[in-house]
Amino acid sequence: MATTRSMSNREQEPLSDADRIWSELSVGVDAILTHAEEGFEQSLYMRLYTGVYNFCTSLKSSLPGGQYFTPGDASSTVHGSMYGRQLYTRLNDHVSQFMADVAAKSREYSGDELLAFYNKEWIKYGDAAKMIHHIFDYLNRHWILREQDDGNNVCDINTLMFRLWRNKFFMEVRNSLLESVFSLMKRIRDGQVADLNLVKSVVDSFVSLGSDDMVSGSKKMEVYDSYFLKPFIEGSRQYYQAESERVLKEGSIRNYMIWVFERLKEEDDRAEMYLHESSLREFGEALNKVLIGKQRANLISEFKPMLVAQEKEDLGRLYELLKRLGEVMGLEPLRTIFCDFVQEAGQDAVKKVSGNQEATESMANKSRLFVQALLSVHELYAGILRDSFKDDPGLSKSLDRACQAFINENAMCKKAEDTEADAARLLATYCDTLLRKGNANARAAGEAGASSEDNLEKQLAQAICVYRYLSNFDVFHASYVRFFARRLVNEQSVSTHGEETMISLLKEVSGVDVTSRLSRMFSDITVSKDKIDQFKESTQNTRTFDYEFDMKVLNTASWPFKAPETKLKLPAELERAVDQYTEFFHKDRGGRRLNWLWQYSKAEIRMFFPKATGPAAKAGYMFQVSTFQLAILMLFNQDSGPGTGYESADGPTLTFDQIVAATELDKDIVLDELALFCKARVMNSNTANKATEKSQYTLNAGFKSKQMRINLSRAKKSDQKKEAKDMQRAVAVDRSASIQAAIVRIMKARKQLPHRELIQATIENIKLFHPQVTDIKQSIDKLIDTGYLERDENTRDLYKYLA
Repeated sequence: MATTRSMSNREQEPLSDADRIWSELSVGVDAILTHAEEGFEQSLYMRLYTGVYNFCTSLKSSLPGGQYFTPGDASSTVHGSMYGRQLYTRLNDHVSQFMADVAAKSREYSGDELLAFYNKEWIKYGDAAKMIHHIFDYLNRHWILREQDDGNNVCDINTLMFRLWRNKFFMEVRNSLLESVFSLMKRIRDGQVADLNLVKSVVDSFVSLGSDDMVSGSKKMEVYDSYFLKPFIEGSRQYYQAESERVLKEGSIRNYMIWVFERLKEEDDRAEMYLHESSLREFGEALNKVLIGKQRANLISEFKPMLVAQEKEDLGRLYELLKRLGEVMGLEPLRTIFCDFVQEAGQDAVKKVSGNQEATESMANKSRLFVQALLSVHELYAGILRDSFKDDPGLSKSLDRACQAFINENAMCKKAEDTEADAARLLATYCDTLLRKGNANARAAGEAGASSEDNLEKQLAQAICVYRYLSNFDVFHASYVRFFARRLVNEQSVSTHGEETMISLLKEVSGVDVTSRLSRMFSDITVSKDKIDQFKESTQNTRTFDYEFDMKVLNTASWPFKAPETKLKLPAELERAVDQYTEFFHKDRGGRRLNWLWQYSKAEIRMFFPKATGPAAKAGYMFQVSTFQLAILMLFNQDSGPGTGYESADGPTLTFDQIVAATELDKDIVLDELALFCKARVMNSNTANKATEKSQYTLNAGFKSKQMRINLSRAKKSDQKKEAKDMQRAVAVDRSASIQAAIVRIMKARKQLPHRELIQATIENIKLFHPQVTDIKQSIDKLIDTGYLERDENTRDLYKYLA
């Protein structure tokens, strides 16, 4: 019995040491909890830290069997388990009592005062928790860490501190605290002045109390989600449900839209300030549903009237609101309406100018009005897309679809065999009008103060904007090449810079494959200029003619010109120059052959009429004529014509057959040229001034004109129609070749394909134009006939590639 009693006395000795050490620690913990914001001396920190260490390591521990020892190993599991748990429990109980006192004191406050008190205590307690965590660091690193490794439900000191705040303080005051938060938020929404920072601080504490690194074992954001976010969202929903009904009752849907836009903007700004980022979407969706979703149909119905009135600001608001509902519910209906509206607006704009009398006067006028109508619509709604819809990709695609639809099919471009009714042809004509001399009116539109080159660049860029929407790029390319060739050959380009700018713009959109031919044509013109300079220099003393003679040597593969379909016997004066240049050319290029394209050649001839008066009597008239016209007119010279009456006052008389025989031109060509001369009053015929094969022709001795220079070489409508048909046939041939090439590429890669898949793959593969299914079928049949493809014997709609 004595031995047992002695052991009991000895076991009580460490307890007095533990009480003494804890007494010192508790005083320090109280000081930190109540005055953490003031800080404390380093010496106090060291005393408390040493106290924690001594509590865990220096107290005597007992072992079974009645023996005693003072552990020298700080990692001893015996003393660690006993005194570590004791210290942990004492701290837990002490801070719990402190938090109970704080909770009791908070009951003295309500409303904003409660929020202010809570925030003040939270900030102070947060600083205290950090200090106490560091002071008890030895306990964290040894006893707590081993307990956690053993699977015991023990958390570090910092987490313990916030767990006690949550359980002993927050859970006691949460109802009144949240009521104060929601009351303050309602006052702000009602337009009253309140301190939003109070809400932010309180909500931030909710987030901290629910984080995994704060409260071990708790669900992340539990306090924030369960006690604040859910009731806050539900209260917001009820508030705005009532408010939306009130606003709709008092005003129109347009006023409601403006009110919702402003309210949501305010709520977004506030939410960014006090809500956790993880809940912004949930809160926003709740507001969207009650404020936008329930009025979605009414809001969408306002979209078209806004487009009609071009109300950019309201369109922007409506877009931003419906965007919040997502792609399917919000933006898709707008995209459909926008596409249909722009397409209709474009077709109306073209229809309006198609009835303009100016559009019927010439292709140049028609193309100019056409392109200007297209651009006016595109620029208007591209501006709305940029300013109101922030270049939304979906709405941008809607604009593209609408433009492609009304540009390629409208009142001026209905599906027809006439290629002049094609948008690509009209656009090429417009570009030719801009780049050809003598069309200053077409280039007049531009920014005030800008140079002519700047205005031209701007208009070419606008033309490329239309070009991007064409469905038949190949038709544009074929037309543009012909116009480009005419400008270069006739030296009618308004500027080299303009031509180069257009080539560069086309290259950006369609690549070098499209523009390489244009570049080669440019190169031919440069080489020809050098060549003619060499010719003039080398024949300076041996020239057999006394007039200016210029020619351009063009590569047949690059240019769209054909050999003439008629013979031509040149006038002797012209033949001398041709022979001399041919001889010069073959000196260093003997292996090449020159084919003279007389149908594209031009000349200037000065004509004197016997009865002319005034300046014309002395200087004569200067006529711009084609080579065919020149050959006919030269027959009326006294020393070269086959006719009779060269001595008469009215000049010689020639029959139709004499003219045909002397020029060797086809009869149709001669008849067309004589008809033009008679119409221009340059010649007279003995058949009521009409050109027939039975007529006799004389120069009009009394010809008079206010102009001293007269152009007779303008393209005839018959020639233009013939050229258009030739181009259409060439395009059809090229398309057939492109389709067959695409099919061969596809089949070479895939080896075999069903009919429908091959059709679809071919359509997707061709970018220059939209191939028709019938054309693809015909190309497949041709490839089968030529041995590139074969049908499967068992499955007739399956094609196989033959290597």
